[in-house]
Amino acid sequence: MLWSTCSSTAILRKSKRKTKLLNWLKKSTALTTVLPLKIKTGLLKLKALPALPPLLLIGTLKLLPVKLATGLRMFLLLLPPLAGINFFAMFNWLIKFSVSFSFLALVFFKKKIEMPKEPVEKRAKINKNQPLDLPPVPNKPQQCHFFVARKRRYCNLPAKKSQKYCGEHLGLDPDNQASDLKRVPCPYDNSHTVFEKDLKVHMEKRCNSRPKGLPVCHSLNVNCTLELSKEELEFQKNIYSHQKMYIQPWLARVQLKTLSRQELDSIIQKVRTAYEQHVGSIETQILKHTVFEQKRAEVQWTKHLDQQSSLIGHMEQNGLLQDKTAIFIEFGAGKGELSGWVKKAVNEVNGEASYVLIDRKNVRNKVDPSLIGHTQQKSTVQRVLIDIKDLVLSKVECIESNDKKVVAFSKHLCGCATDMTLKCLMNYVEHERTLGRGNPLSGIVIAVCCHQLCRYEMYPNTEYLESIQIDKTEFARLCKMSSWGICGERNQQQLKKEIEKEDNDEENHGDLEEEEDADQTANHFSGLDHSQREKIGYQCKRVLDAGRIKYLEKYGFDAKLVYYCDPSTSLENCALIATPKK
Repeated sequence: MLWSTCSSTAILRKSKRKTKLLNWLKKSTALTTVLPLKIKTGLLKLKALPALPPLLLIGTLKLLPVKLATGLRMFLLLLPPLAGINFFAMFNWLIKFSVSFSFLALVFFKKKIEMPKEPVEKRAKINKNQPLDLPPVPNKPQQCHFFVARKRRYCNLPAKKSQKYCGEHLGLDPDNQASDLKRVPCPYDNSHTVFEKDLKVHMEKRCNSRPKGLPVCHSLNVNCTLELSKEELEFQKNIYSHQKMYIQPWLARVQLKTLSRQELDSIIQKVRTAYEQHVGSIETQILKHTVFEQKRAEVQWTKHLDQQSSLIGHMEQNGLLQDKTAIFIEFGAGKGELSGWVKKAVNEVNGEASYVLIDRKNVRNKVDPSLIGHTQQKSTVQRVLIDIKDLVLSKVECIESNDKKVVAFSKHLCGCATDMTLKCLMNYVEHERTLGRGNPLSGIVIAVCCHQLCRYEMYPNTEYLESIQIDKTEFARLCKMSSWGICGERNQQQLKKEIEKEDNDEENHGDLEEEEDADQTANHFSGLDHSQREKIGYQCKRVLDAGRIKYLEKYGFDAKLVYYCDPSTSLENCALIATPKK
């Protein structure tokens, strides 16, 4: 009571001191971190000034042992009678002492005051082997009566008042089979349905998966090294949706565990021999580019930024960013994010450079508008929706109309996509040389990955495979074995954090059927432990990359492999870099 009465009277009577204290409270960063928002607001209105020191020490007293906290309380009670003259000075000193003591307590005791969290009920895991018992139909008005077996619940989409099923499941209603409301799967893409009476119009004008006019730069399988099978050619004629490109029935799944130990050892020995003969030492060069500094300071997870920064650093180191009038081509572009960073690194603001983004799938959130620029002289940006295996680079509009130099780059170009990209580029080089224009290609920087997805018919250097005595069957097994190199033991807690924080990872391509087998450390069918399998997997990858290097050397390029980032950043940390021989 004494503290409350004296301090209130002394402070509130003197308007100058009150203003000075108010300004001090506003400027104090310590108060904003220690006090809750409601308490701070009350203090600024000068309605709770007498209670300030106890409030500041609430957090501190909770962190201290009981005896020490009790002693501090007694000290605060005895302090007011001892300082009877200058209440403002004592008040100011006590505030600073409380803030400092609170900070020291937080540092030394390392305890956190956390708000209690409400318990979250976890959904029970669905047992697929458990027999399915259909619950009664929902009594919610206008809810679809279709039971989704995979999710063990009824469809949540609304239905019309006169119908029991939503528009997507209306075709399953037996009452509508003979009416105009009958729905049938779309012939182009059976993932959606359409009213039977509207099927013709849907196929001609509305369906996004309908066959579209082929671009001028399209030539079927022009970048495949060997002719594809008849089954695959027939399959391609009926493919209209990008989603179905992953469903390839002619690709037999290679089961390494079905091989005898003798067959497996034979392939491993060939890989080791080829690695010693054709793969030299690979240098580790982790570079950084200045355009990434600001972005790296703003985000917590920099895995993709580190890789992009190093790749663009290698482009700069090899002189691929000096020509501001060049045509920069990103294969497997996706959103085109890497091209966006290239534009910043090139530092062209008047639209001198041109950008070509190649991908077989249309995506959202593309960076194409930022590539165009905001000046009157805008950059030329062309996005080509085409499979790389069918791309004739010399017929792309942006390239055909001028004689600018070309720079090719990509981040994590999967398996045979890398092979077909190299084939596409060398076909373009050969075409330009035939016309007497010299070498149009300034350089190549590609981060390779997913060697398990390579195809024998699309690998550019089959002569190299023959020289190391690898036939078509063994090539498929070698590719599957390369997955051992990226199925290492991971820190599960760190991996969980990365999955929660990162967007969908660009490197997560391809389905590794034997990942479980490859990650076992005991009783493995190969007879090798984890470290031995990991080493063999990396050797398989580098043996395949060595064939790519030799293929580029035939066309007059200096090519090399570089580890451009740390394995903790990405297990697929190898880049292929090529420039014309001088």
